[in-house]
Amino acid sequence: MAHEALARGLAAASDLNITQYRVLTKLLQAGEAVNQGALGKLLGMKPNGITQAVDALEARGLATRESGRADGRTRFLRVTDAGAAHVAAVNEALVESLYEHFPTADPTYRTILEAAVAAAAQIEPPLNSEMANRFPATRSLVSIELLRAETERTLREATGASFNECRIVQRLSETDRPERVGELACALHLSPVNAARATERLVGRGWARRLKSPADKKAVYVALTDEGVYQGFLISATVNELAATKLWAHLTPGQREAIERVGHVVVAELDARRQAKEQAAYDLLQEI
Repeated sequence: MAHEALARGLAAASDLNITQYRVLTKLLQAGEAVNQGALGKLLGMKPNGITQAVDALEARGLATRESGRADGRTRFLRVTDAGAAHVAAVNEALVESLYEHFPTADPTYRTILEAAVAAAAQIEPPLNSEMANRFPATRSLVSIELLRAETERTLREATGASFNECRIVQRLSETDRPERVGELACALHLSPVNAARATERLVGRGWARRLKSPADKKAVYVALTDEGVYQGFLISATVNELAATKLWAHLTPGQREAIERVGHVVVAELDARRQAKEQAAYDLLQEI
């Protein structure tokens, strides 16, 4: 949910993709010219990837590329004033998107969210201490994007399934009962179409089966097969290992608690609001 809110904030204020924006923020953090090759290694990017990102930044006037004095083949990168202003504007849009997406009118929820954003920002620390307290929403976007990408890649390698397929298997493993596709979509904050497509692929894999109720012939339920149960254990173990090494290991106990409270308190409140809205709609139903 945080990833989606942050991605919307970036799209609202910039035409850069997350990779390009990540490079721009690192240049801003550096505060001085940076060797392009060294920056690519620091970010774990391949040479062609860093070149394409810098080309996009340079074309927009957000960064400059200079030749080295000792070696003309060496390229040094520097953020421009326009680039610095762009990061500030995007960061503001990220914050607005988070506040719009999560119930921050309540001071308690707002405090929890802000603590979680500050914690997530530490997953990929800034290059220097002067940037430690600047633009936490920006650094959270980058951190969560990296974590999500690593999770998707690792789950794909371990199971061969997509991220949404794995999430549905994990949800069915947790509830340990058949679920309607619509209920899965609501619980996982997926669109009904994406949930239905992922469920269809799981049935094709033999990890899930469809069930129907004689009381409601239109309702279709989904349950895990024995193979699906096994894959659920594998998915949980993979996610737990990733969380331990890529997320929790970078955080203090207080930061861990802040992120956990988003799930246990803030998301629970969002679900309660959704259920109340649905119930209000049900109460208005009339017999035809």
